[in-house]
Amino acid sequence: MWWRTARWRPARTALWRLLDRHVASESLVAVIGAGNAHDLPLRRLRRRAGHVDLVDLDEAALRRAQRRLLARRRAVRSIVGDVTFGRADAISRAALSGHAAPRDWPTARAPAPGYDVVVADLLFTQLLYPALTDAGLPASTIGDTLQRHGQPLTDDVVAWLHASAPDGLVIHVHDLLGWWPGHPQPFSLDDVLALAEHDPVAALELAQQGNVPSGCDPRAASLALGADLIETAFWRWPFAPRIDYLVCATVARSQAGAHRGSREPRSPDSAGLPSSSHAIWARK
Repeated sequence: MWWRTARWRPARTALWRLLDRHVASESLVAVIGAGNAHDLPLRRLRRRAGHVDLVDLDEAALRRAQRRLLARRRAVRSIVGDVTFGRADAISRAALSGHAAPRDWPTARAPAPGYDVVVADLLFTQLLYPALTDAGLPASTIGDTLQRHGQPLTDDVVAWLHASAPDGLVIHVHDLLGWWPGHPQPFSLDDVLALAEHDPVAALELAQQGNVPSGCDPRAASLALGADLIETAFWRWPFAPRIDYLVCATVARSQAGAHRGSREPRSPDSAGLPSSSHAIWARK
């Protein structure tokens, strides 16, 4: 959509403020769920980092993101892959067939090469929900599937992300709440953002009292891994007219990284991600 680049500029600016504090010069960065990159400060990130991998299921979206880069394209690589390694597909097939749990749970894969920073870009609400709704499943089945399998799947993805940056940082950029006609919240987006200016913990506590998405909490998954949460930031994502999201970005350092400290950036290598027949993440 042609208007996204202009409309989402405040969200890109807010994300860059966070990345500016945590992405060192010449570091190796991966953005998981990059899509069209309309929400990413991609040129600034490319200039700061030594190399950036953009990872998504949608090959066409990644090509569009690459076309917007006019120089040093070799510093940004597109990788088409599924960071659930087929698990989301297995859960979706089980829900469609009426089974309570997947019969063919795929084996977890080895982590990608060690990145300095991994950015999980608004992907957790997209791991299961769009596939289930696109399949036309009833709301009760969707809710039950998300309750049973959403958070375990999120936990697996978060574990893979942290394993891919064992001595670095993982930045979980998560659309925690949404406001649109017919989907009210018990408080306003401005209420949360005003509170976050002086008390991010209280802002998070307030936000969690709203109608949050089910089974896709990367913060809880990081804590369960023993990661050190070193910063939390909030901003408005003006998604479309009359539709706004609250973004909660959590900067986490893996347990191994917290013990060993920082390291020198590494050169890029293959991320080892399998392709998937099932490309969603269409919002970006």
